[in-house]
Amino acid sequence: METKFIFSNTLKLNGEYQASIFFGDKASFEFATPPEFHGPEGFISPEELFVASAHACCLTTFIAKTKKAGINLMFYESSAEGILEKVDGQLMFTKITVNSRIKTDSDKENVRKIVKQVEQSALVINSMKTNVTIEAIIE
Repeated sequence: METKFIFSNTLKLNGEYQASIFFGDKASFEFATPPEFHGPEGFISPEELFVASAHACCLTTFIAKTKKAGINLMFYESSAEGILEKVDGQLMFTKITVNSRIKTDSDKENVRKIVKQVEQSALVINSMKTNVTIEAIIE
């Protein structure tokens, strides 16, 4: 397996607080500064993308680990919330909580162990200063 990967995107300013982001020929969308920081309503913000990136990485890492362990997932749904607050005079995300509901017909204790492994080893989460916690209901 390679030890170096490159992920890229391109931005184009559309207005005072909004821009478009392009991911090659895969996808593009508009985003803006959030209304909390004088941006317009109705756009995804970089702050939401930050939380979504950690959230999505939790899911993709969880899927990879459960497949490797031979665990059958019957249902998965989760929501995530990030807390942005001032620390030492600077705004930063201090915590992201992922609340997941997982249904399986496999060993629930093994699923719990994998959830803990995801908290410790998910790539995007490991690249953040923010504390990420997964609160899982396993049925």
